[in-house]
Amino acid sequence: MATPQLKRKRADTAGIPKPGPVDNRYLETILSLPAVTIACLLSNAADKHPDIATTIAGLLSYAAGKYPDVAATIPASKGQSVVAECAKAKKDALPVSLQVIDFDHYSKTAWRAINTQYKSMKGSHQYRASFGVQEDVVGCITDIRRKCPAEASYGTKKSALETLRKIGKTVCMSGGDVIGLEVQKGFQIDTTLEDTMYGIVQKMTQGERDMIMKGDFGVKLEELAELSKNYCVFEKLDEVLALL
Repeated sequence: MATPQLKRKRADTAGIPKPGPVDNRYLETILSLPAVTIACLLSNAADKHPDIATTIAGLLSYAAGKYPDVAATIPASKGQSVVAECAKAKKDALPVSLQVIDFDHYSKTAWRAINTQYKSMKGSHQYRASFGVQEDVVGCITDIRRKCPAEASYGTKKSALETLRKIGKTVCMSGGDVIGLEVQKGFQIDTTLEDTMYGIVQKMTQGERDMIMKGDFGVKLEELAELSKNYCVFEKLDEVLALL
């Protein structure tokens, strides 16, 4: 007697949306919204229903590949990273006082510009390039200042000060070639770094100042102040330390 075959139980797919025709009424409404609003809506949906987060990405890829209207707004290639993009948009929507901005990449940018970007050039070419490098480093500093307003969180201010200290140390330790030496000369006159640090500390409460000095930042800043005297740069760092 043949053994009866058992039927495989169908997976429960109730509630999980499937790619299908797009209702133009809703599509026009959605596409009229700002991109950040769309991203936040998707992020909220993914948070509320984690089981469909992957489906959201899949639907966007499907829709962008099938419907020109959607593709014009959201390329299919973005569908797979939509959850990450939504999370970023949601973070950006937070008040500045609740965001924590990490500025460390600016210290790496400054280091590369001074030490590696033009390393293969001859001395005379490095000299000509040094003025642009000086501008790039100052640009990193001014970007940090712009993104660290008075209402910024303690974490943002701490990251800004730590990154500025790293940039200062890079300038001091990079005088071995033409570009490093010329950038050092530039900061013998330019006080953008110290002025930016001073301005950020001014925006901190006394409690925040005490907190940052409890770590190793204070010791490292004192070391930078001493080191900078050997190269006659950042002469106003003592004023920053006094304010802390």
